Amino acid sequence: MSRFKIVLVGLGRMGRVHAAALIKSQSVDVVAVADQSSASIESAREMFPGAAMYSDYRQALRHAGAHGCLIASPTPLHPEMVQQALANYLHVLCEKPLALDVDLARQLAEQAKSRQLLLQIGHWRRFSPPWQKAKRLVDAGVIGDLLMIRLSQWDANSPPASFCDVSVSGGLAIDCGVHEYDLAEWFFGAPVKAVRAWNLPLVERSLKSVGDVDNLCAVLEFADARTAFVDLSRNCRYGDDVRTEILGSQGAVFVDLLPTGRTRLATKDGVVEVEGSQVADATAAGVENQLESFVSAAISGNFDDLPDGRASARSTEIGHAVTSAAKSAKRMTV
Repeated sequence: MSRFKIVLVGLGRMGRVHAAALIKSQSVDVVAVADQSSASIESAREMFPGAAMYSDYRQALRHAGAHGCLIASPTPLHPEMVQQALANYLHVLCEKPLALDVDLARQLAEQAKSRQLLLQIGHWRRFSPPWQKAKRLVDAGVIGDLLMIRLSQWDANSPPASFCDVSVSGGLAIDCGVHEYDLAEWFFGAPVKAVRAWNLPLVERSLKSVGDVDNLCAVLEFADARTAFVDLSRNCRYGDDVRTEILGSQGAVFVDLLPTGRTRLATKDGVVEVEGSQVADATAAGVENQLESFVSAAISGNFDDLPDGRASARSTEIGHAVTSAAKSAKRMTV
């Protein structure tokens, strides 16, 4: 096939980020767009001239000639949409998390596997240059044996309470935290064994009514006393600040996104910025690279080393454990 034909479902906040990547891609044609908002459909007509427009995602997923779909709808809609896409034998790139129900996420992963279809999840950080460079350094043993990872995601401002509702987004521990848990297991190459967590004082009071918080800290325990520390916030005010700090026996690797995305390597020889890690918008770069990896894998049939439905189930499972640990002040096994 010359170009991979994709159906885009959802043109909300993340949907527009994915749309920008789709527009730039030389590998795909967007043949259909689905969204219930008439304003979003009008925007889509301008972004993707020639694509069919649907208000019903079921019709869009049956669009003739499509090879795959990109699902960027609200989290509660993911499972049904993914199921419909798999039933139509489409490869799927779905925003995280796949499902708030961990067992359901695993079932969807098995459905995709049984149909020999790719079900990839939007853990875009694995594809963003700063984290990719960090992973290569870690895997090459440049900083020795890994001991500790610190992962921070501080957003400038909280989304509306209606979005933060734990029944809609999973709450802070899942909506934001799944990226960090996924990275922790990715870098360590091992599963989290147990978690401890606590919520910090509430800043945005409206979140209490929907069962969510806007600041929390978690400790992820791995085998051999290795540890990952996760801190999440929705109110740092100055920008969306994401950092990953990895300590090894022979040095450290740092990933920061502000003021620009970059990776730094620290060893006995000093601290240097890693060539090829710099990127102005790490999110956009990660989403673009993620899309190209999805298309390449779907065409080749080689789905190895991609964050799939099982990876989403795993990070969501850790998120539920973090939520429970923060509420109960107990150590939770995972």
